[in-house]
Amino acid sequence: MKKFKINPYRLFFQFAIIGLLVYMSIRYYTDKNYFPDFEAYCPFGGIQALSSYFVNNSLACSMTSAQIVMGIILIAVIVLVSKLFCSFICPIGTISEWIGRLGEKYKMRYTISGIADRGLRSLKYILLFITVYFTVTSSELFCKKFDPYYAAVTGFDSDVSIIMAISAIALVIIGSFYIRLFWCRYVCPLGALSNIFRFFLLFIGLTGLYTALTYFGINIRFIWLLAALCIAAYALELLSIDNKVFPFLKITRNTETCTSCQICTRACPQAIDVASQKTVKHVDCNMCGDCMHVCPEKDTLAINKKGKQWLPAIILVVLITIGIIIGQSFEVPTISQYWGDMTTKDQMSTYEQSGLKNIKCFGSSSSFANKMRKVKGVAGVSTYVGTHTVKIWFNPSEIDTLSVHKSIFVPVKVAIKKGLTETDSVSMFNLKVDNFFDPYDTNYLTMVLKQNSMILGFTSEFDCPVKITIYTSNDSTITEETIKNLVEQKQVEKTNSDNSIQLIDLNYRVVIIEKSSQTISGLEFNNRMK
Repeated sequence: MKKFKINPYRLFFQFAIIGLLVYMSIRYYTDKNYFPDFEAYCPFGGIQALSSYFVNNSLACSMTSAQIVMGIILIAVIVLVSKLFCSFICPIGTISEWIGRLGEKYKMRYTISGIADRGLRSLKYILLFITVYFTVTSSELFCKKFDPYYAAVTGFDSDVSIIMAISAIALVIIGSFYIRLFWCRYVCPLGALSNIFRFFLLFIGLTGLYTALTYFGINIRFIWLLAALCIAAYALELLSIDNKVFPFLKITRNTETCTSCQICTRACPQAIDVASQKTVKHVDCNMCGDCMHVCPEKDTLAINKKGKQWLPAIILVVLITIGIIIGQSFEVPTISQYWGDMTTKDQMSTYEQSGLKNIKCFGSSSSFANKMRKVKGVAGVSTYVGTHTVKIWFNPSEIDTLSVHKSIFVPVKVAIKKGLTETDSVSMFNLKVDNFFDPYDTNYLTMVLKQNSMILGFTSEFDCPVKITIYTSNDSTITEETIKNLVEQKQVEKTNSDNSIQLIDLNYRVVIIEKSSQTISGLEFNNRMK
C-alpha cells in the first residue's frame, strides 16, 4: 500500500491565497501609501450586492462590477464543477482544515453525525437569511459585522461588530479543532448559498415562480423568495444528501479496480465514505480531489470516469481569469435613480463628472442623489463608486451644463488660524486650481496649507477651474512660487483615527496665480471666514 499523497493543485491555491493575504497585511503596515482592498473580488459580497441591485436598483455598500462578476463566476463553478471556492480558495476553509488536522493529530477532533448533524446544518441557512435580508434592506453588507475573514484582515475595521466577529473567530478556531469543519458545515452563510445553487433546479424553479407571479402583478416581497430558498435547500440537504443532477462533474469510483482499502474515505476532509459509492453525489463534496490523489490504484478514482486530477484547478483558473477580465470591462452603477417623467427621458441631456472622491459607497451616493433632487431641472442620477463618477440627467430647457456642474460644487470658507486683530495685515493670493472639486479636496488642501505657518485660511468659489483665494500673513517671504509649489505637491500625510499615517496622492494643478495688490486687516479676514 502506497503512502498518502498530497494534492499539489489545491495546496498551491491555498498557500497562494494565504501568502497573498499575508503580503497585503504586512505591506499595509509598512507602506504608508498602500491600501489593500481585501474584498476586491469577494464573490459572496458580489452575490449580496446583486440581490440588492435586483430588489432596490442599488448596489450594496461599495461593491463594484468586479465583485458581481466574481459572484456570477462562483455560481457557474458550483453548477458546472462543485464548491471549488470552498475547497481551493476560501481562507477560512483552509485555516479550518489545518486546525482540524492538528485536532486529529491529538485525537481530539470529532465528526458529528445523526440528529445533531442534521439539526446543526440549519444554522448556516438561518445566518444566510439574516445576512441577505439585512443587506438588501440596508444596502450595506451585513456580513462585514461578523465575517471572521474580514475582521482578521482589516484589523477589526469600523464596519465590524467586535462581539460578533470575536465570537465568529472563536467558532472557527475552537470549533475546527474539536469538530470537523464546524464553521464550514454548520455556520458559514456562503456554504448555505453554495448549496442553494448546487440544488440548481430548486433555485431555477422557485426563482422562476417568483418572477412569474411578480410579472402578473402579484406583489410578493423578496423576503419570501429568500425564505423559500433557504427552507427548501435545507430540506433537500436533510432528505437527500445525494445530489442527483448538479454539479455536472463528480468523483466516480471504478468498482472493478477498487480494493476497498478505505484510504480515500479517511483522506476526505468532509468525512464522506467515498469507498462505498460508485459516484460521489454527497452535498458536502466540494471536488477538492484529495481522494483521487491518495488512491493507490491507478485511475480507480476519477472525474466522470475519465477526468484528470488537475481538471478542477484548470477550470477554476480559466473562470477566475474570465471573471477578472469581464469585471474590469464595465461598471455597474451603485445607485441609479430617475425621478423625472420616464416618457421624456430620451429627451434629457446627460452630464458626467469623474474624480469625485466623496462618491465612495452607497451612503455617499444616496446623499449626492438627495442633494441633486433639489436642483430644478435635474431628473435623475447614477453613481459609480469604482471610478468616483456621477452621471446626471437634466432638462436642457430648464438648466444648462454649466449650472449642473455648479450644483455639484460646494463652496467653502476655511479659517486655519483664528482670532486675528485689527493690527494684523493679511495678504491674498488668487488662484485657479484644476482637479479640485469635491469636499475631500477641501480637507486635503487644508492639510497642505497647514504645512506653512504663514497661511491663515482659504475660500473656494465655483469657476472652471475652481477659484481659490488663499490668505497669508503679510510677509515678503510668501511669494506666488511658494504658494504654487505648496498646492501642487504630489502627496500629503493624513493622520487616521488610530494615529496611523496615510499618504494621500494629490493632483492639483495651479493654472493661474496672482498676488492681490491689496491687503486686508485681521478683522476683515475674520468676517470673511464667517
